[in-house]
Amino acid sequence: MRRSHLSAAVAALAGTAIGDSTSRYCDEASSICYSGWNSGNGVTIGVALPKVAKAPFDTVLQIISPVANGWAGFSWGGTMPYVPLTIGWPNNASNTAIYSSRMAYGLSLPQPYDAAEYTYLKGTGLNATHWTLNVRCRGCSQWQDVDGNLVSLNPSDTAAPFAHAFASKLPAQPANNRSTFNVHTKFGHWSLDLTLGQNEDFDKLVAANLVEEQPPASSSVSSTSSIPTSSKVEEQPPVSSGVSSTISVPTSVLPSTLSTSIRPTSTPDPVQTGVPSSCSGVDPLHFPLLTAPGWKAVKVAGGLTQPRGVIFDKAGNLLLVQNGLGITGQSVGPDGCLGTAKIVVTQRNLNHGIYLSAGGKTLFASSATSVFAWDYDAATMSVSGSSRIIVTGMDSKGHVTRTLTIPPKRPNLLVVSHGSNDNFDFESGNIKVGRSCVKVFDISKAPAGGYNYAADGYNLGYGLRNEVGLAFDGEGMLWGIENSSDEIHRTVNGKSVDIHLDNPADEINFLGDPAKANKDWYGYPTCYTVWKPDVITDRKFRVGDQFVLAPNATFSDETCKSKSKAAKLAIQAHSAPLDAVFNSNFTSMYITLHGSWNRSPSTGYKVIEVPFTKRGGNFSPTAQLSASANGYNDILWNPDVEHCSTTQCFRPVSIAKDRFERMYITSDSGAEGEIIILGRA
Repeated sequence: MRRSHLSAAVAALAGTAIGDSTSRYCDEASSICYSGWNSGNGVTIGVALPKVAKAPFDTVLQIISPVANGWAGFSWGGTMPYVPLTIGWPNNASNTAIYSSRMAYGLSLPQPYDAAEYTYLKGTGLNATHWTLNVRCRGCSQWQDVDGNLVSLNPSDTAAPFAHAFASKLPAQPANNRSTFNVHTKFGHWSLDLTLGQNEDFDKLVAANLVEEQPPASSSVSSTSSIPTSSKVEEQPPVSSGVSSTISVPTSVLPSTLSTSIRPTSTPDPVQTGVPSSCSGVDPLHFPLLTAPGWKAVKVAGGLTQPRGVIFDKAGNLLLVQNGLGITGQSVGPDGCLGTAKIVVTQRNLNHGIYLSAGGKTLFASSATSVFAWDYDAATMSVSGSSRIIVTGMDSKGHVTRTLTIPPKRPNLLVVSHGSNDNFDFESGNIKVGRSCVKVFDISKAPAGGYNYAADGYNLGYGLRNEVGLAFDGEGMLWGIENSSDEIHRTVNGKSVDIHLDNPADEINFLGDPAKANKDWYGYPTCYTVWKPDVITDRKFRVGDQFVLAPNATFSDETCKSKSKAAKLAIQAHSAPLDAVFNSNFTSMYITLHGSWNRSPSTGYKVIEVPFTKRGGNFSPTAQLSASANGYNDILWNPDVEHCSTTQCFRPVSIAKDRFERMYITSDSGAEGEIIILGRA
């Protein structure tokens, strides 16, 4: 590694902040010139390309990082989901750095991505202070987006959007570029002037710097065949000479999800209504779990690919969305264990939402941008015919999970939640934008081509940052569970104080009658809910009060009281609630807390029970908002939660409750995708 030749260029870039103009620098050792950006903490990223008019074209990526970073990543499309990602990290055992080709199908661990081909270039290596990754990429200038449309880099773009992320912790297996790795500790969005990275003799320069002897074989991307996609691939435009003419649909390289960790079907036995002691053929939990007295949890499936939404069909089969794969189905045995799995729908952009019509004959599932429907037969656990679009036009950036549900008293209505497109999505404060909200659509009158999410349907509240969990109470009223903002500061009189560790609270919100439009604003992105009052020192607050980040004469904390709909109960900040169900008599709401990514020590990673009471004909949490800290109880949790992360600990996602009140709960932990049964002992 010849970092010394780059030192002057890196120093020149050191003052370049996110969003500032970029600079051209040249690597004296390779003579390749880059359009470069520097993070300010020592990470430098450079992109080089040939002088061409349009994509596809080869690119060269250079990442220089201090050894304090366990990994650093680059997004070729300026966002995390559905774009090629190049991740690099040091492999100390071989004294080098390796690449990992990835694509994310949501805000979760990016999966290995085989539609991009990488080759190492000279200069890749590791020294006492920094590691450097130099790679040529074929397949990073063009890719398929979430809807199967071709996306291309414009080589003449003077402000091409890109993004980076990095973390201090090394991947679990540094010698293997298919390793799991923890969530980023920092990330940012910025742009590059690609004209500054153009090289006249690009092909010659690359050829002169190719590394014939690659790093250890264990670090190379496997040639395992991809799971096929059901998305139609249109004929691609002609490809310029020197670059392969094949553009692959970006499906992920996946291990089998139909593994022996699923219990085989057997001769029917008497129905067992409790939680089984174990399931034959299922490996132990990847991480230990603890339960409250009177509760019991058992693993029923493992080896899954980021399992998310889960439901039961009318025959009692369990249908599951596996993020980046599609929908799988499994029968449920008389003991509650799962039978042999089968693929119901293969479609890689399905990432979370799943529901069945009241009669069980129509299956709904969602991608980031659309809601699809299929004719479904529970007897054969299969769909027939092509999918049809019910809702479309949703945003593919930011929070891309779209929860689906149908009101029990209004079977013609489909409720669809849509999160923000960033941590602070200021545009979504306008109800017409159609983000950070929950909307309702009449599926009996769906137009050909589907409803447009922003323009059609009606609201069940807006100013809801990311209302992933939705549940109906005994009166048919809808409740939403909200993930609030990260990394917030309180600024008063020009002084900014970091209060993000325990604020703002996540929320339980009452959204009301799904048959009636609700145009109430629930505060986001301006008003937030207090969880820990004592860290906001400029005025006195109680738990559950609302506050603004920077009070001023136009909009203050007091303004929130008159304009914003307050939560009904607050939850510990950064818990990340993802699903909610009521028990059969509606005296308890069960909520999965997926767990924090930007809080130290970690929090969440558990399932809680929220006692509910009926007062004056309406259901509500038993605890008052100001007493939220005592308003729920843990019923399942990870020991030593302060050490949990995206790859360490069971991460509860979705709940499917059967007729015996047992909850089948998914976990999309990067270590292993699992399903457990949680029920009364």
